[in-house]
Amino acid sequence: MRLRSLLLLLATTSLAACGASSSEVAPADGEGGAAGAGGEAGGAGAGGAAGAGSTAAIRIIVEPDGVKPNEIATAIRAAKRSVHMTMYLLTSTEVSDALVSQHQAGVDVKVVLNQTFPQASTSNATSYQKLQSAGVPVTWGSSEFTYTHEKALVIDAATAWIMTMNATVTSSSQNREYLAVDEEPAHVAEAEALFAADFTHGAFTPQGELLVAPLNARERLVALIGSATRTLDVEGEEFSDTSIANALVARAKAGVAVRLVLATGTPPTSQQKAITSVKQAGVSVVATATPFIHSKAIVVDGARAYVGSENFTTGSLSYNRELGVIVEVPSEVAKVASAIETDFQHGTAQ
Repeated sequence: MRLRSLLLLLATTSLAACGASSSEVAPADGEGGAAGAGGEAGGAGAGGAAGAGSTAAIRIIVEPDGVKPNEIATAIRAAKRSVHMTMYLLTSTEVSDALVSQHQAGVDVKVVLNQTFPQASTSNATSYQKLQSAGVPVTWGSSEFTYTHEKALVIDAATAWIMTMNATVTSSSQNREYLAVDEEPAHVAEAEALFAADFTHGAFTPQGELLVAPLNARERLVALIGSATRTLDVEGEEFSDTSIANALVARAKAGVAVRLVLATGTPPTSQQKAITSVKQAGVSVVATATPFIHSKAIVVDGARAYVGSENFTTGSLSYNRELGVIVEVPSEVAKVASAIETDFQHGTAQ
């Protein structure tokens, strides 16, 4: 289904999506579930049903990929003009050193960091102070959001990295993560506009195809799920949003083969309720321990994939700043599909 058809589906489902979620209890989703590798907590899911269109300008990196260099730090060091980063958790000294080095080299470096966390042991304070002391323009995310859970950077106003992954030491080696390296000009421009608004705590109205929480992500994710006609794979650290669960139930009842891969751990009551509802509709649900499932991804009919920071929870979709993208490049969708297949096969039935 092409982007125009997805947008038409979005128009018919957005009211239902908003209404279905209103009965859920609000918040605490800021990577809030079980802690992931390197001290990362749960996560805010990824979403988006208006995404990459037919462009071939998006490349997917699947972690862990066995590559030792930190891809985020490498991208920062390669910047010529600007680096604009929004990050939920920044604890990698390699990344913060790269930001400082580029600032000192005259590159326009600006950073938005999340300030509060559901776990008292998690903090960006050290990284914030390091950047501030080095003269790097850095600000805390707006208090308008429960958490600034986005994980993104825009390099030279030419490439947007839209990720499920935080900038920590162990994320790329111990977690399942997806990094969308997006050079589609309209996507990059929208990511830059979002960064500019969040850096100044200004208002932002989505105008393009990206999935931006808490503004349009839920309805676009629901529309993407609703477009599935044969197969639907969903992978995420957390899963409890009523609208997302109901969308999976509807597809399963329509005869679509639906699979759900989750992180291991004791699920909260809201997640157990969602799991029960989708299982009763015929969804195959597994929990996978290794790698730690920190990802937020959807693959529809093997043809379209969503990756981003949004978790499939009410807190993520209604109260956090999040960013995601939909990809339709066959070779890149195949990467996500292959990783989810592996994780499903290694999972334990729930």
